[in-house]
Amino acid sequence: MKIALIGAGPRGLLLLERLLAWYPHTAVTALDITLYDPFPVGGRVWTTTQSPELLMNTAASQITLFYDQTVNSLGPYSPGPSLAQWARNDAAAWLRHVHAPVAFTAEAAALTANGYASRALYGYYQRWFYAELRRQAPAGVTIQHERTTVTALHPTTTGVTLATPAKTLTVDAAVLALGNATNALTASQRDLVDFAYEHHRLYWPPALPAEGDLSAVTAQDTVILRGLGLSFHDLVARLTSGRGGQFTRDATGQLRYHPSGREPHIVAGSRRGLPAHAKGRNQKAPGEQSQPVFLTPAQLNAWQAQGTVSKATFMAALQHDAAYVYYSLLLAQRYPQVELAAFQQDFTQAPKRAVAALPLQPDEYFDWAALLTAPAAATWPEAATAFLRADIAAAAQGTKTGPLTSALEVLRDLRDAIRQVVLRGLLAPEDREWFLRAFNRDNTFLSIGPPLRRHEELLALITAKVVTILPPKMQVTTADGAFIASSAAPGSPTYRGTALIDARVPATNATTAQNPLIQQLLHAGLATPYTLPNGESSGALATDLHTHQLMGRDGHLQTRLFLWGPPTEGQQWLTNASPRPLVNDISLRQANEIASLLLRDRLPE
Repeated sequence: MKIALIGAGPRGLLLLERLLAWYPHTAVTALDITLYDPFPVGGRVWTTTQSPELLMNTAASQITLFYDQTVNSLGPYSPGPSLAQWARNDAAAWLRHVHAPVAFTAEAAALTANGYASRALYGYYQRWFYAELRRQAPAGVTIQHERTTVTALHPTTTGVTLATPAKTLTVDAAVLALGNATNALTASQRDLVDFAYEHHRLYWPPALPAEGDLSAVTAQDTVILRGLGLSFHDLVARLTSGRGGQFTRDATGQLRYHPSGREPHIVAGSRRGLPAHAKGRNQKAPGEQSQPVFLTPAQLNAWQAQGTVSKATFMAALQHDAAYVYYSLLLAQRYPQVELAAFQQDFTQAPKRAVAALPLQPDEYFDWAALLTAPAAATWPEAATAFLRADIAAAAQGTKTGPLTSALEVLRDLRDAIRQVVLRGLLAPEDREWFLRAFNRDNTFLSIGPPLRRHEELLALITAKVVTILPPKMQVTTADGAFIASSAAPGSPTYRGTALIDARVPATNATTAQNPLIQQLLHAGLATPYTLPNGESSGALATDLHTHQLMGRDGHLQTRLFLWGPPTEGQQWLTNASPRPLVNDISLRQANEIASLLLRDRLPE
């Protein structure tokens, strides 16, 4: 049997591991697996050649590529080290073997379970994983990686014809494990490209933050970053510490920045005007999660029985779960005279009444709306720095003992419950676009932020006047050969920039994706965009949610073509999260489901 895995990043590797695990338990007598990716193993995002300044935003102990006993999908159990365990026990020998720069050996040696690895080190972990799979592959299995692009797939009655720039061949099935694709430029982006070319300026549309040459940017330039998410932090790192600047702690423990003299002035902003809340100091062991009190399996089943649930009801349950954790910790630490068990019982029955009975100070209440905005201040710079200081203090309290940080961790711990709301189609049709737009933005802001250190660094860079954060509602125009950054807020200052970078990765948008394979599948009718109930495209490609087989334009499944990961974002939810050990991780589940269907079950004709 010949299987093509298109994509050699984490998802391609997860599927490779599952195929090897299933193979001895099936009637398949020979298995030929080829991974196709123009990039080395690890894929484009996790290339080992990128700057070690670029960090993951998940603690090393909570990253894995190994299938574990908690996964709720029947399959062979294949234990192995998390990223943190690998760094401690296996990395040194492997990094020497592949002649990695010594900086990565030092990083691995210093990496703690709750530390944050560089993206490049995670790339080395993936390369080691691939080498181990090849070394341990059962007899009868061949594995290879071809550094090329698959440009077309054509199902036949007995297989799939696969085309690359160099050859055409036939396989029994193909699995697309694609990452984020670059999109065609919008009209406004084309105008910016033309403007930059005409005036010898720099403009980058949304792209991966590790890519692109910044060497032409000098200390005399002003760089405008549009976006304050994870890509923003990566680009700031490339332009500051990546250029020789250093951070040190003063006698009070505050981080201070010492410029190298090579940094440009960085002006950044976004619609909200604030960077996402930092990840809290991790205190949780692998597999340790908050359990829902309101967004429970029983509640999901009840909503399913009634047909749908409104966004108001869904959000109330999610907010109550976060508030339950917040108040439980707050009371235990500050109000020991309050009987905690009694409060918790009352809260499960009547949250508002239970909270109203507490002897709290005005600033101690859990305020969801306040978490999404900056604190009140006389000026915007004061509001932005006050937000950062408060967020740093809250995140430093930890994910099990800090009331606010632990509450925000609930959004991460309950991802699978939230995901079920999407997968079961529980939201009322009129609320599904709200979920993909407004809810996603708020969830990202509250729970998918950078490591705590990034906010300390940002505060130090603002203090050193290297970075300026604009008020909310950022807007960018062009005039007199410069990019003009300002805000719609009254009295906002205006900055002239010599470079403009859209600091975000490309959004999932199948119809504009500059991936030749996606476009070929769409044009051939072998794939189709997933349409929201209001008739708009979600950006995703449609698949069968149970088998992960690609849906054709005519509504029929492509039984030998499978798709999972970011191109399904919009039909599914939060598809780009790295696999997490001991939590019944969805990526591990889906990899096992696809491998099982390929090898154990007969492919439907």
